[in-house]
Amino acid sequence: LSPTNNDGSLVRPKSQLAAFKAGAPAGGVFAIIELGGTQHKITVDDVIISNKLKPVSDYAIGTVHEFNPLLVGSSHVTLVGLPHVGGTVKLMVEEITRDATILVFKKRRKKHSRRKNGFRRQVTMLRVLDITLPEEYNSSSSDSTASSSTDTKAEA
Repeated sequence: LSPTNNDGSLVRPKSQLAAFKAGAPAGGVFAIIELGGTQHKITVDDVIISNKLKPVSDYAIGTVHEFNPLLVGSSHVTLVGLPHVGGTVKLMVEEITRDATILVFKKRRKKHSRRKNGFRRQVTMLRVLDITLPEEYNSSSSDSTASSSTDTKAEA
């Protein structure tokens, strides 16, 4: 049996928790995008819960959209855009639904006046399919340049 915390989660070293926050399970690549007026830090296979994206005809369930990230980072490089970085983030719309109920209760003391309302905001759930760095920072391009440099050494 693995040791657990009071909330039922596994006990992990601080170094491993820091790696998870940086996006290590997703290959260490993370991005910050702006969506529906808010910024989200995402990694591959994350689910984003955002305010309802309009028009609904464009953001139908199952559609895939590309966004330009504001920041892209990995274990080797961090790119900050002004305002955008050259890479792309692919998101798929999974669900359009309503959030949990928030109770709004107003009471005026000594006046026998009470109002209780419920509020459910409409949300769009999106799954992150892929995060790509700009062309000059892709690992595949660095592998091809490394192989070409070894070829030139072999010829010399």
